[in-house]
Amino acid sequence: MNNLVSVIVPVYNSEKYIGKCLDSILAQTYQEIEVLAINDGSKDNSLAIMKQYEEQYPNKVKAISQENKGVATTRNESIAKATGKYILFVDNDDYLDKEYIETFVKAIESGDYDAVIGGFRRPDENGKIVRTLKLENKEWSKLMIMAPWAKIFKKDYLVENQIQFLPNNLGEDVYFNLKAMLLSNKIKIIDYVGYNWYFNTASVSNSKQKNMTELQVYELLNSCYDMLKTTGILEKKHEMVETYLIRYAVWILSFSTKKLPYKTISQEYDKLFSWLEERFPEYRKCSNISFTKPDGEAFGVRVFTKLFMICHNLHLAKFMTYLYSRF
Repeated sequence: MNNLVSVIVPVYNSEKYIGKCLDSILAQTYQEIEVLAINDGSKDNSLAIMKQYEEQYPNKVKAISQENKGVATTRNESIAKATGKYILFVDNDDYLDKEYIETFVKAIESGDYDAVIGGFRRPDENGKIVRTLKLENKEWSKLMIMAPWAKIFKKDYLVENQIQFLPNNLGEDVYFNLKAMLLSNKIKIIDYVGYNWYFNTASVSNSKQKNMTELQVYELLNSCYDMLKTTGILEKKHEMVETYLIRYAVWILSFSTKKLPYKTISQEYDKLFSWLEERFPEYRKCSNISFTKPDGEAFGVRVFTKLFMICHNLHLAKFMTYLYSRF
């Protein structure tokens, strides 16, 4: 039986980090792996470093180079190229604990599962852990990590159900994970934490957050909604989908309106909630938006979302969003 694991690593301008990333994959206790490292039009020495690993580990590492296509298209094409039974995704500046792949393979083979999801930690450049997320065995845990990593998938599950990333400048992995996590009832949640999501302090503090006017917000929302409706997920898991999309609207308004003028924020706010109300007319009554729900969600996230929606129902949230955007 083919128990090969294909590890997909899109690479873009990662000369400082790709070595540590690949080292952590090659040092795994589980060695039935192929590493698809795809250079997506990098302008630094990433490709040269990848080629060195391919020369040193010719039976494990495949260094592929292409013109820049973006991470969504790169991942989609890599799924098709993968020859393993299972697929893992790793970002080029992250790294794995040495038993990571073995743990996930054992979990997915412990039953008839299509995917397994675990938690993560966030180490900074000094090795200090700034956050750890350990998942509880709750239904909501499936939607708490919308990145494709910290998960293992059966390749056949992804291919047969056409589960792909959305080529979009916002939420390409949201589209992927909503379908991957909600289409199947055979998703296993484990409390293991072995994925290290690197927190680059300088990069985070110096990066410019794109605002709503620059992002393809409605391309993402419409694509997700249409996909959820046509697959039957919307009907079967209506409350879960509604809850997630309300939370996503709150997140977009809170973190993608930085420094925008009040008039623009007001327009985007009205447009976003009009979209939500058209598809979920009873969204204001969603019982999962509370201080105690969804079960398994982080307390701070529940509180922030509930307070925002209280302000929304009192017609205060627009002004609160503007004040929050000044910081």
